[in-house]
Amino acid sequence: LFFASTTMMLGDGRTTLFWDDRWISGQSVREIAPLLYQCIPKQRRKTRTMADGLNGNTWARDIQGTIGIHEIGLYLMLWQAIQHFTLTEEPDRLLWRWTASATYSAQSCYAATFQGSTRCHSWKLIWKSWAPPRVKFFHWLAYQDRCWTASTLASRGLQHHPRCLLCDQDPETIQHLLLACPFAKQIWHLILDWTHIPAQTPANDTILMDWWLRAKAQTPPTLHKALQSITLLA
Repeated sequence: LFFASTTMMLGDGRTTLFWDDRWISGQSVREIAPLLYQCIPKQRRKTRTMADGLNGNTWARDIQGTIGIHEIGLYLMLWQAIQHFTLTEEPDRLLWRWTASATYSAQSCYAATFQGSTRCHSWKLIWKSWAPPRVKFFHWLAYQDRCWTASTLASRGLQHHPRCLLCDQDPETIQHLLLACPFAKQIWHLILDWTHIPAQTPANDTILMDWWLRAKAQTPPTLHKALQSITLLA
């Protein structure tokens, strides 16, 4: 994450590594010329700075081993790219892409770890309940349809029963097992009646998350926590 989030602004070249740091239009030699990079000894990759490398084109002497036509082409490309760079008296500067000031902060780094992630709308139902951890984990898998039901086995071409083993009426999906199966409906009815929660039994075509949101709106705030736990434990 740190490597992908940083680039180097060249100054005096004393802290920028020639082979490893991202100083060529936001990319490193390792990224734009991987075959040529493999010809550089590891010790040189970690120690050759821009100041040293540009001094008399010392970087070219780091290339060792067998050089093929592809490596020669990358060498010429790198040679041309270097001609546009000149060093100054200012120190090199590390640029951080996740802040407007290009300065690193722990807060921006933490936020960057969630780039591209998707929000799970059922997280509060699952993780903020009183249910045991293994029950929470089961529902986390169920929400993503990762439980090994007959429908999941069928989608992978594995042997499975054609119908639910409990009711022998409908195909066994996670929604059927948790909500639509007659046995599941009976359990829902008994638990809701026993806990005096004013919510209707889930319908056949209901998603557990949708039912919980509707039931929550019909339940007094003092029973919300209990409703969450019962929803998972039922």
